[in-house]
Amino acid sequence: MEEIISLTRLGIALAFMTAASVMDWRTRKVANRVWIVLGIIGMGLLAFEMLFAEAGGREFGLTHFLIFIPLAIIFFDVFWDREPIYWEGKVNPAPILLLAIAAIISLAMVVGEGLTMETGALLAIPAVMLTFEAFYYLGVIRGGADAKAMMALALMFPFYPLISGLPFLAYPERAVDFIQMTFPFSFLILMNAAIIHAVSGPLIRFFRNLVRKDFGFPEMFLGYRMDLKDVPKKFVWPMEAVREDEVVLVLFPKRSDDVKVELAKLKAKGLERIWVTPKDPFIIPMTLGIIFSAVVGNLIILLFPF
Repeated sequence: MEEIISLTRLGIALAFMTAASVMDWRTRKVANRVWIVLGIIGMGLLAFEMLFAEAGGREFGLTHFLIFIPLAIIFFDVFWDREPIYWEGKVNPAPILLLAIAAIISLAMVVGEGLTMETGALLAIPAVMLTFEAFYYLGVIRGGADAKAMMALALMFPFYPLISGLPFLAYPERAVDFIQMTFPFSFLILMNAAIIHAVSGPLIRFFRNLVRKDFGFPEMFLGYRMDLKDVPKKFVWPMEAVREDEVVLVLFPKRSDDVKVELAKLKAKGLERIWVTPKDPFIIPMTLGIIFSAVVGNLIILLFPF
């Protein structure tokens, strides 16, 4: 039963993430309904698993089902078009009230069931969702769709998948419960996605520039050259800018820069081709991260074996 549920989770998640990857590649946007439906399915599977499956040897009590209230509050709040908690010198009490309700209900679950492994595993889900939201506001996760995707995946994978023979780099049995509470599967997905993106992106750009004979270090790892007139039509940021009447290379352009103004300045300087860095669709490495996490596992085990 547990393996069937795990495979079901993987199949559904990959189907949604593949569709989202296509959207992200084409428009760099993903419709909210994708994440809302994925999150709802994830909560439904969690309820089914708590009711009818052993969920990795765990036994859940009636009070454990209170967890769905904070999960719903935290998840659906990100799709609510509201002002942040603190904005323009004013405090918005609504999100604070919602978080307080979520915290009180979570505490009620702890009081009702005790601080057991089951309770800890369930509390890790809203905790990791709030962490992903914080990552977005801190700039660790760049796109809003990426943050919403990770929160939906936290619901879709509340526990590590249980599949015979996988992953290749598996945690020892004595550490599984501790890892589940401190480093949930969705964290592993994000970590592996970041590794895939950090390695594949520069390599793809390097070989692309090598074939086109566009050389330059380190810019050939970070971007590629493009006709100036094509820049506004593509999902890229200019890596060249005019500073104090001189054209300079900007390896990590600020997202807040006015691209149209910068392009006009470059055109006035007579440039026809410039270096640009792409707005990479991170949903794609996230999708690959799911597969990598389920099949290979956590690479940290190679460095720090348990």
